[in-house]
Amino acid sequence: MNENICLILKDQTVFFKSSEDMSELEDESIDVIITSPPYNRGKTYTSDTGEIHDDKMDEDEYLSFLTKIWEECYRVAKKSSIFFLNIGDSALDQGKSEKVAISAEKASWKRIQDVIWVKSFLGKGHYTPSGGTRRLNNLWEHLYLFVKDKNEYKIEPKSIGIPYTDKSNIGRYSDTDLRDPGNVWLIPYIKTTGATVKKGHEAPFPIGLPYKCIKLVPNVKTVLDPFGGTCSTLAACLILGVKGYAYEKYPRVEVIKSRILEGKEFQENEENLIPHLELSIKLLNNLLSDSSIQSPAIKSKAELNYYQILNNVLNNLNLDNSFKRSIQKRIEHFKKSLLLKREQENKYRQTKLDFKS
Repeated sequence: MNENICLILKDQTVFFKSSEDMSELEDESIDVIITSPPYNRGKTYTSDTGEIHDDKMDEDEYLSFLTKIWEECYRVAKKSSIFFLNIGDSALDQGKSEKVAISAEKASWKRIQDVIWVKSFLGKGHYTPSGGTRRLNNLWEHLYLFVKDKNEYKIEPKSIGIPYTDKSNIGRYSDTDLRDPGNVWLIPYIKTTGATVKKGHEAPFPIGLPYKCIKLVPNVKTVLDPFGGTCSTLAACLILGVKGYAYEKYPRVEVIKSRILEGKEFQENEENLIPHLELSIKLLNNLLSDSSIQSPAIKSKAELNYYQILNNVLNNLNLDNSFKRSIQKRIEHFKKSLLLKREQENKYRQTKLDFKS
């Protein structure tokens, strides 16, 4: 296809046109749809050719426009497809997100759940200040989860699971150290303004958002973003080895190429909410490693739980020195002693049974 019409980059395809017509895609060919539509708040979108879209339609026209695109999304979606729709309310425009969600329902999509995407919390991440003296700043946005057929779709919450705080729950509720993360996701914005992030597009979402959505759905082969923007969705597709499609009527081609390729470098991080915690732990860990202090032996299952939490934190910070290794050895030694004790108890019970028989 003519390169002026689309971009194909490492199994990711961007069509430079409106998604009102997605005739390039076959019926029931898409597993997951992830997008954030224009918010219709007067923002200016421009292409490489200087074409300008002033994002301020009449509300009825705007919602009708979205419904038409959601209908096309419905056509190309498999029966098992899941549609993640991201939109937030501004300080002066409360309630628009609900109207957009209803516009998807008018296109036959079935609403399942509202996931809350937290962009900034307790100083972690950034947001656009808009509260002033009349209201508080808005730190979160909606991520509506829609499906085509309530009987066909499936998600796997533990594929994006988080570790148990109480490690004694491992084996009780799960065979692994993973639990359902719930429907509030902290995925901080690194920045919300500046050319290094916006790169010619007014509102790119972080790669971590589509990355988490795709991982949540089992056996994904194809993903669609009908409002591609900088194509963060396709960057997530790249790192996960999924075929991605996007539509962008006002493309910045080099920006899109660069953003997609950022997927190769993307790493999912576990966020902490205490200022300077990571730096402090690294410093303390290095000081302990350089000293003669040895980690004490673990004496109980409760202590094992605490040591496992500490070990997880050090692993997440990619720390590896003598102190870290001593913690790991203490954990392994105590686990072996528990296993040996369990084997001895089982052997004792069996001996008693044999004696009674």
